[in-house]
Amino acid sequence: MFPSDAHIMQFFAQYAHSPALIYSIVAAMMFLSSFGLPLPEEVTILALGIMVHMGKHPEQYPPPPGVTYQPLHVFTAMAVCFFSIMISDYIVYFIGKKFGASPIVHKLFRRFLGENSLERSRTMIHKHRFLVPAIFRFTPGIRFPGHLSCGMMGISTFTFLLADGLAALISVPTQVYVFAKYGEVILSTIKEIKHYALIITAVTLAIYLTYKLKQKIFGKKEPAVIDQA
Repeated sequence: MFPSDAHIMQFFAQYAHSPALIYSIVAAMMFLSSFGLPLPEEVTILALGIMVHMGKHPEQYPPPPGVTYQPLHVFTAMAVCFFSIMISDYIVYFIGKKFGASPIVHKLFRRFLGENSLERSRTMIHKHRFLVPAIFRFTPGIRFPGHLSCGMMGISTFTFLLADGLAALISVPTQVYVFAKYGEVILSTIKEIKHYALIITAVTLAIYLTYKLKQKIFGKKEPAVIDQA
C-alpha cells in the first residue's frame, strides 16, 4: 500500500530542518553509489533538492513540533554533493591505481565486477582516454568499474580529476539547484505518479492472480501423443 500524500510531505519535512544529519547521509550515499550501490546518485540529489525547497518555504512545510527552524541552504547542498562525489570517485580511482597491478587483486576485481564490465571499461578508455572519466560519470551501470579501470590502466591523476571534476561540476550542482527551485512541481508529479503506479500495480497483480488461478483449475495440458503405428 502506498503512503498518503500527507505522510510523504511529513517524511521530507521532518528532515528538511536537520542540515548536519542530511549532509552526512548525502555524503555516505554518494560514497556508496561510487562503490557500486544499485541506487542512482540522482535519487539522493532529488531527495536533497526537495528538502532544500521545503526548508525555503516553512509557511507551507513547517518543521515538526519541537524542531528549530534550520533550513538546508542550496549552495551548501551543492558543495556537499560535489565534493562527496569527487572524493568518492577519486578513492575508487586510487584503489585501481594502487592495487590494480597486483595479479591477485586484479583477479579479485575481475571476479567481483565481471569480465564484461572491465572489458567495456577498457575499450572505452582506449577510444576516449581523456574523455572517459567524464563518460563514466554519466554511465551509472559501469561507473565503479570504469573509475577503477582508469586507475588500473594508468590514466594520470590530473587527467582523471579534471575530466571527472568538470563532468560533476556541470551535472551535480545544476541538478541540486533545479530540484530545489522546482520542488513544488516535482512533489506534485510524485503525487500524480503515485496514483498511476498504484493502478498499474493492481492491474498487474490481478493479471498474475488470474493466470495462476486458471493454471490451478485447468492444470497444464498434456502434450498430444502421436500414434506412429
